[in-house]
Parts: sequence; C-alpha cells; structure tokens
Amino acid sequence: MSSEARSRNLTMHLCITFAVLGGAAIVSAGSAHAASTNGWYTQEQAQRGQQDFNNYCAECHRPDLTGAAGPALAGDAFLRQWGNKPLGDLFSFEHSNMPATSPGSLPDDTMWTITAFILQKNGFAAGSTALNQQTGANRTLVK
Repeated sequence: MSSEARSRNLTMHLCITFAVLGGAAIVSAGSAHAASTNGWYTQEQAQRGQQDFNNYCAECHRPDLTGAAGPALAGDAFLRQWGNKPLGDLFSFEHSNMPATSPGSLPDDTMWTITAFILQKNGFAAGSTALNQQTGANRTLVK
C-alpha cells in the first residue's frame, strides 16, 4: 500500500473515530439532560396527592400547607427541616407518624401521592415518572 493510500486510510479512520465519539457525546449529553429534567413526580400524581392531602392532612396542615395544629409543609420552614436530606426520610416520617389520628394507616401509594403534592407545593418539578420507593427514596431534596 502506498503512503498516499495509508494516509487516506488514516484520515478516514480518524474521521470515523471522531464521528462516533461526537455522536456518543451528543447521546450522553441528551441522556443527562433528560435525567435532569425528569422531575420528581407526575402531574397526575400530584393532583391525586392534593385530593389525598385534603382528605387526610388538611385538617392539621391546612389545604394551602401553611400549618395549623401541624407544622407548615410548604416554604422555608419545610425546606429547613427536610432540604438536603433523602426524600425517604420525609416519607418514613410521614408514614410512621401520619395521619396524627391513625399513624401508619395509609398505604404506601397514598403516602407517595401526598408526598408528590407536597413537593409540587414546594416548587419541585413534575416529570414523566411517578414518585415511589424506587424513584424517589434515595434522592436528596435539593431543587
């Protein structure tokens, strides 16, 4: 093979390598963007959570989550208490202690919908995946 043919082969090989690497970088960046924009819960889940919250929680925490017999669940006080902690900590507290009249009586899926509503009211983003033990428990509450 002539030196000119080797040079063309090397140039072609380098072009293919850069094209593959560039494509991989684009796919990787797209995946990272999708993960970062996936949100915490689905909009539908938060809507169901609002209904569940009104049924089980609003008497003590008020429908607007500003607190009454129970603490506020929205705003600075909530974020000081639960921010920078795993969401599973909040869920465990809710599940073990709420509702105050019958602690631990609500099924997990109801508690996750209520948690989704609380996150929504605190400005956490909705996404395409429902909040549950697998998708949320280990996530740190950081906006």
